[in-house]
Amino acid sequence: MPDVVELIDRGIKAYVAGRVGEALRSFQEVLELDPGNPRARSYLVLVHGGGPGSPPADVPPPAALGASAPLPELDIPLDDLASSPWDQGPAAAATFVLEPEGGLDLAAVADKSDIRPLVPAQPAAGRTTAPAHDDVAVWMQAARELFALGDFSGSLELIEKILKVDPDHREAREYLRQNEATLISMYESKLGPRTGVPRLAIKPEEVMWLNLDHRAGFLLAQIDGTVDYEELFALSGLPRLDTARILARLIADGVITS
Repeated sequence: MPDVVELIDRGIKAYVAGRVGEALRSFQEVLELDPGNPRARSYLVLVHGGGPGSPPADVPPPAALGASAPLPELDIPLDDLASSPWDQGPAAAATFVLEPEGGLDLAAVADKSDIRPLVPAQPAAGRTTAPAHDDVAVWMQAARELFALGDFSGSLELIEKILKVDPDHREAREYLRQNEATLISMYESKLGPRTGVPRLAIKPEEVMWLNLDHRAGFLLAQIDGTVDYEELFALSGLPRLDTARILARLIADGVITS
């Protein structure tokens, strides 16, 4: 039986090829397996909104948006925003490592963080030709339409797939920039001023029982009541989007407060 990822990819290809009925069935199967799947919901909006290749006309493509252009005001739940490695559940190993005399062993936590870019800047040496050009074209069209629909995380998800195949894809890199800028703005709007200092909103001993991935745990370990948000972005070692997303999640879950 196909899994959610396979069903979504199958639905995208059917939608772009104009096989609307097949696409509809694929996305409905996704919702049967995962009723809250935000990607399937976005694609169903596209399917019901008309034929492929016809995104809403009132949303400009990335090339038309300057770096200083105002970003859309959207009220999207954090669960529907950009997916990241830590969405897959908590790390198998403990999030926090204690020193013998008490407190966090930050060196051990940093060693566990395994930070690396999701999209390579250059092709890996000796890499063979990746999926067919037709697949890239399908993903690119779907990314354009999701961007136009306002599903920036869904668009980003497809753009990352394209850039893993073709890191130099010019249009994909422009969409990457605009999707990331929009999502960063949305997450940072949850934080307040960048000079604000976050603090733990729970007792320190309760941190040990949080269901956090080691990346979120590493970032939380830097919050000591003196470091402001902008310093946290510099200390995290993660892309700004990922850091903003973790901090917004910690605020939404009541773990920290500004």
